[in-house]
Amino acid sequence: MNPQRPTPKLPAPALLNQWPILLGLVAFLVIPFFIPIPMVLRRHPLIGNLGDQIHVPFLMALTLLIYWRGPLTGRLKAAALAGMILGGGIELVQILVGRAALLGDFGLDVAGIMLAVGLVIWKGYQRRIGLGIMISIVLLLSTQLYFLPGLVMGSYHAKQSFPLVSNFEGTHEKWLWSDTYNARLDFVKVPDSPDGPGTVLRIESGPPSRWPGAQMRHFPHDWSPYHVLKFEVRHVTPDRETVPFSIRLDDFQSRRDQTWVSNRFLATPEWTSYTMPITQRTVMHGDRILDLNDMSYLLVFMSDKKDSTAIQIDNIRLE
Repeated sequence: MNPQRPTPKLPAPALLNQWPILLGLVAFLVIPFFIPIPMVLRRHPLIGNLGDQIHVPFLMALTLLIYWRGPLTGRLKAAALAGMILGGGIELVQILVGRAALLGDFGLDVAGIMLAVGLVIWKGYQRRIGLGIMISIVLLLSTQLYFLPGLVMGSYHAKQSFPLVSNFEGTHEKWLWSDTYNARLDFVKVPDSPDGPGTVLRIESGPPSRWPGAQMRHFPHDWSPYHVLKFEVRHVTPDRETVPFSIRLDDFQSRRDQTWVSNRFLATPEWTSYTMPITQRTVMHGDRILDLNDMSYLLVFMSDKKDSTAIQIDNIRLE
């Protein structure tokens, strides 16, 4: 004889007593994870930047459903563990539908699960520690999302100025760029940029490091009308004639197969214009062609990992 399931300390909404509504809600929460995201949504400045955050409310709701209905009814710890297994499984299955399994997404899943746990402990068990858990998770998420207003505005600006990818003059451009492997990024005003007095991006590395640099991904993703990427660079490293750096381009598929296109350049102390061909480029470590219809990342890497070096870059554009 099966033991009686515990009664949930936090009662389920009455609507969940109707199985069609329950199954429809489960489908609504699960199916979006297995559908390839339409390109038009990924490219939208607002939806694209907020899209990953959907993991939080969806996994919170799924965890509560597991706690309220089914074999784990009333078992909070087991429901939370099942939610984590479900979140991890979703990330792995997404690979099969053209999406990427990302550790950051699983972290958002865990945040949603802990919000569900905190809610049950607070409202169901009447313990304030549950409220503390929820507040802690919300504050943690807030520290990750404080940049969203600037990021959204910067993405709209990048869309309006395209095919100028970045010239570092806009108020919100600083939100579009981030460091890789602990490089130091500074937006500095100089009297002698390629266009006269203006702002440029300074990228500084310091040994030891693994490919320090800068990355940007919040730009219009259709590069198919263009043939080359152009930019101006100079190095500002004392006692060096040249400083090596690399430009790497990733399309959306690079998230799955870890392939890309890159070129290595040598910066001099004088502003120099560089050109990188982008059409019909075969990706490294693969045999496919870079998909210019669906570009994802632009990365600038400092190639000298032994010494501390610095470059300035300006006027990144497509032609």
